[in-house]
Amino acid sequence: MTYITVSPKNSAAESLTAEASDTLCNLLRAATEEILQIPSDDIIVEMNRCTVFTFDQSAVDAGVAPDVVLTFATSDRHLQPKFSTLRDRVLHDWDGRFEAVRLEVWFTLIDVWGSSAAGA
Repeated sequence: MTYITVSPKNSAAESLTAEASDTLCNLLRAATEEILQIPSDDIIVEMNRCTVFTFDQSAVDAGVAPDVVLTFATSDRHLQPKFSTLRDRVLHDWDGRFEAVRLEVWFTLIDVWGSSAAGA
């Protein structure tokens, strides 16, 4: 399972991700399915609201505070060698559609996870 979280870091980025949520979900799902070679039903995309109150001023002054952070989380360690390719693809696709919005892409490997039996 790969869990993708879209986290806007300011109100403008939140508006953009909300307005383009279908396009963004399709972009992320297609890139993840193609690059990681996993089935669509093993991908979850979660769109969040902005929860950032403020960034530290030095990050803002340096221009390094992102507008949106995408986090890909998976327990499938064998996929790690493909993370760079997926990152490059997502950044390329993002820049082609949302180039005015600064994006960071993060990958997380989950050591242990579980889920309830509800809905099974």
